[in-house]
Amino acid sequence: MTTSEEIQRDPGFRIHRHVLSAGEIETLRMECDRLATQAGSACVRHIRKKSERLHALAHHERLLSLLPSGFHVVRSILFDKTPEENWPVAWHQDLTITVTRQQDVPGYGPWSVKDGTVHVQPPEELLRHMRTLRIHLDDTPAGNGALRVVPRSHLVGRTSREAIPAPEHVCECEPGDILEMSPLILHASSRSTAPSRRRIIHFEYAAPGILDPALEWGEPT
Repeated sequence: MTTSEEIQRDPGFRIHRHVLSAGEIETLRMECDRLATQAGSACVRHIRKKSERLHALAHHERLLSLLPSGFHVVRSILFDKTPEENWPVAWHQDLTITVTRQQDVPGYGPWSVKDGTVHVQPPEELLRHMRTLRIHLDDTPAGNGALRVVPRSHLVGRTSREAIPAPEHVCECEPGDILEMSPLILHASSRSTAPSRRRIIHFEYAAPGILDPALEWGEPT
């Protein structure tokens, strides 16, 4: 059982180095390029539905071993930033989940629809039982828009960057590295000063049984 002291020491993020081999990275790059070209977008949602290879990757034992026991994938996105698609992302928390349809459920809301998918802000306790894995397929140093996080900000709950004047940490990653993080951690990314290709596979996982039984995840396992 996790103690309160261990929870307080948890920074809310962790970088797992060299999880994927060079051959695996190259295969994933080709698959992601196919999806991005097909979609005509630098942000492709529901990639597990569009690629058997990425669906299998989300369930790979090497990825699942980085997570608490029983966690299952509930969302998948490809981010494909290029020198032409070089946008900054302001400080925020990932406060929404995707579900199949809107239902009047206590504690869930507000609701929205993005790219035809229903999004909702769930109770904060649900978000505490989720983890995100960001799989890096390219070099992501500070100059190429590496993610910036505020360690332990996930312990505060819903908050803003102004409310936590703590130092930030830059999560520089190499191809094959995986950034694990809480959706509640404050994070941002700057516009690249030395932009190059930056492909990231984004998988979100949740503990079993945390979603209200009246709802269904937008991406079934």
